[in-house]
Amino acid sequence: MRVVCSIKLGHTQASDLFRRLNSYDRQNPLYKALSDLGRLLRTIYILRYIDDPEIRASVEEVLANGEHGNAFARAVIGIEDYRWLTQREQLTAEGCKRLIMNIINYYNHLLMLQILDSCATVSEQKENLKLILQTNTHTWSHINLKGSFDFGKKEEELLFDLDRLSNIKLSR
Repeated sequence: MRVVCSIKLGHTQASDLFRRLNSYDRQNPLYKALSDLGRLLRTIYILRYIDDPEIRASVEEVLANGEHGNAFARAVIGIEDYRWLTQREQLTAEGCKRLIMNIINYYNHLLMLQILDSCATVSEQKENLKLILQTNTHTWSHINLKGSFDFGKKEEELLFDLDRLSNIKLSR
């Protein structure tokens, strides 16, 4: 009870308490009680996971999204393993990978906004919005990741009207 009150009242942080408990002997009654509580909660969750198809579907969806994000990162970097690079080269490669991934995500968001902006009716916009909310912006099949790119295009040649897209009003 004191542990919970100390954490709730902000007198200490949970991480500090558990760090101190970990330094004690494993036979400490509070340590044993918290370990047992943790095992009990984990067991309850596992039983719910086994019994409830909705929980399993939710967990599988989150795992699939994580795997999709990892596949996206592997596709962007273009190499499986870059342990042979120096630390500086690894940091540069990692930064470039993140930059390219963010550019692709931004481009995908602009494509989605353009689709919503081109809808003729409110019902069509709502239907497209439902579809967009079910998708992931970590999509790269429409991007040529192995090509060369020209970033010197003038503004009038751009595919998107950024002023119009930034002022789009969505119906609910």
